[in-house]
Amino acid sequence: MPATISTPTNDTSKSAARLRRFLNCYWLRPENAFWMSLRSQALGAHSFEGPAIDLSCGDGVFSFLHAGGDFDCEFDVFQEVGSLDLVRDAFADMFDHTSDYYGPQIVERPNWKIDIGTDLKPNMLLKACALDFYDSLVEHDNNTPMPFENESFKTVHCNSAYWASNIELLMGEIARITQKGGRVLLSVKLDAIREYTQNAHKAILGQRWLDIIGRGRIESWPSLSDDETWKQRFKAAGLEIVSRTPFITRTHAYIWDIGLRPIAPLLVRMANNLTPETRREIKLDWIDLLEELLAPLNQASFDLCADEAEPAEVLYELTPA
Repeated sequence: MPATISTPTNDTSKSAARLRRFLNCYWLRPENAFWMSLRSQALGAHSFEGPAIDLSCGDGVFSFLHAGGDFDCEFDVFQEVGSLDLVRDAFADMFDHTSDYYGPQIVERPNWKIDIGTDLKPNMLLKACALDFYDSLVEHDNNTPMPFENESFKTVHCNSAYWASNIELLMGEIARITQKGGRVLLSVKLDAIREYTQNAHKAILGQRWLDIIGRGRIESWPSLSDDETWKQRFKAAGLEIVSRTPFITRTHAYIWDIGLRPIAPLLVRMANNLTPETRREIKLDWIDLLEELLAPLNQASFDLCADEAEPAEVLYELTPA
């Protein structure tokens, strides 16, 4: 079966509504909001037929929003965080934290649910549990064999495969648990993203500047690779490419490379010390402004550079060969 190259559909009104939902949750990291919105847009061409599994689901917010769910403005992912003083230099994950007070204010339930979600971090699974979006949640490290029977799932979704160091095992396990005729929806960053950074200007900016901006993110992706290597991995695992959808350009990546990442812990601390009324008022104004500023970027084809280049992230639709 020859693979096809797909282009995400871009219904302007739907795209704007999707972007606003993601901005509501990720307003202090708007570069993540538009990236996730574009990822969701690419996924929109595919259905999650059950039984379905969401590998590395994290707190579940991305998949919840992708499925059409929505939250009140009172909720966002920055309200239940920790280790803010360790984010910049120790590369701590501020989101790997929860408490008994965590309770997302849901105003619209998703159009569908996912059977199983997995993640390595228990705190993230506790957050995902609060959404009542997954029928079951399983703590699992993608570098180890999965605790599921052969051909257990019709749909397997993962947007963080490149975080796994044992990528050959992960690809083999994904193939093993996918039913014949089923679909694997795999969003992966490509190695080209290394070039869409400020690293080329190290002589001027200095290593410390690059460390503050980068915060070790690329180093935490041990299986980051080019398009051809991903294709070889799929073939070796017995997976066939059905379609390939680029949805993040180098311009998107250049913007994301800097974004608000360096000051995010400070913004979170400041926002969380406001009164609820003031926080909500500022957040709504912030979202209104960002929605307008990010509207031109909210397209998979947006690129300010004239010459062609490799995309920064691609959605592969795969099926067992």
